[in-house]
Amino acid sequence: MTHRFLTALGLVLALAACSSKGQTTSTTSAPTAQQAGDFTISTKFSPDPPKQGPETIIIGLKDASGNPVKGATVTIGTTMPSMSMSGPTLTAGDNGDGTYSAQTNLNYVTSWTFDVRVKAGAKTGRVSVKVDIK
Repeated sequence: MTHRFLTALGLVLALAACSSKGQTTSTTSAPTAQQAGDFTISTKFSPDPPKQGPETIIIGLKDASGNPVKGATVTIGTTMPSMSMSGPTLTAGDNGDGTYSAQTNLNYVTSWTFDVRVKAGAKTGRVSVKVDIK
């Protein structure tokens, strides 16, 4: 009985997380595409999987019709929750094809959270990506 309850609870929590329009969360380092406000936002890391040291974060941005969005403002806030520390806030450069890139240095082996915020005109979106750096 307890196993069924926990399974049902997990399903309910997963569905609730998927229905959020303002912010979504991912725990994978693979490219992810998440609906966020007015956009679909994907994240990719290079090297992948992310590791301690220099890292490039690539953000893909598409509108509701699936078209690449150019000319947006993309910022990435970084935190290390297990260490109660904030990392740098990054501004991703527009690559001119609907992707945006930012370079950083992941100095600590820990779990990192990347809070990606995008704005294009009056439209906004936000996703949160959690990654374990080893």
